[in-house]
Amino acid sequence: MAETDIRSDLELYLNEISRISLLTADQERQLAWGVINDQCMDCKRQMIQANLRLVVSIAKQYLRKGISLQDLINEGNIGLIRAVERFDPALGHRFSTYGTWWIRKTIKQAVMEHGQHLHVPTYMRQRMAAWDRTIKELEEKLDRAPTAEELADAMNVPRSKLRIIQMTLAATQSAPTGAKEGDEVSSRDVDMQPDDLFETASSIVEQREDVEKMRGLLSGFDPMSARVIRMRFGLDGRSPLTLKEAGREVGLTRERVRQIEQAALHQLREAFRERGGLGSRRAG
Repeated sequence: MAETDIRSDLELYLNEISRISLLTADQERQLAWGVINDQCMDCKRQMIQANLRLVVSIAKQYLRKGISLQDLINEGNIGLIRAVERFDPALGHRFSTYGTWWIRKTIKQAVMEHGQHLHVPTYMRQRMAAWDRTIKELEEKLDRAPTAEELADAMNVPRSKLRIIQMTLAATQSAPTGAKEGDEVSSRDVDMQPDDLFETASSIVEQREDVEKMRGLLSGFDPMSARVIRMRFGLDGRSPLTLKEAGREVGLTRERVRQIEQAALHQLREAFRERGGLGSRRAG
């Protein structure tokens, strides 16, 4: 298909979805209950169509990642469908909060799969090169796989950056720098704990019952920790906030908010394990 044809098809699609009316909060809840309780395909279709513009607005944020806007929209629409199928209006927030996370997740996965198109800064390439070497050195010294904290200290980087390095490695090459066929050393050999919002949400927000557990657990946290988590995950009915945005709201520095978040996420993970949450269910 010629490029002009693709452009025309995309323009036609954007023009068509621009005419679709957005849903009010009441309409959204009614349709969502229809999807959950009655498996109503018409309700599902209306929910999807009313949020197609949300997909486009998010997809545009990932341009210049080596994937066309049309492909980004297609991937985002997959996430939208999953979100509509899983959305629970009883949680008390608008669909856009929940749907945005699913749309971004599928688009990010597509971007990662096309990692050869990603631009990797020089400093990140240096960290990637040090990753495998440092793991091997620590394994020889400790006679076991290093923990995330030990690896971060050895590489002289914040622990929160390890996940970014690991994801960049996975996106840009099939094996860690310097690894040979048959080597057991890989990013999975590190005792990692997901520190970034996207990966943590992937392990907690995916199941509705886990969201409800998360809300219940937060009621026992100190007010500041609970507030930070609610803002970062969008559990207060708004879109998730960045560390900087959350810091402005509570009057703390970005780094202090990150520290509070990490401590709270660790506490949440432990509480989920103790109550038979994510870890026990997925292990089976």
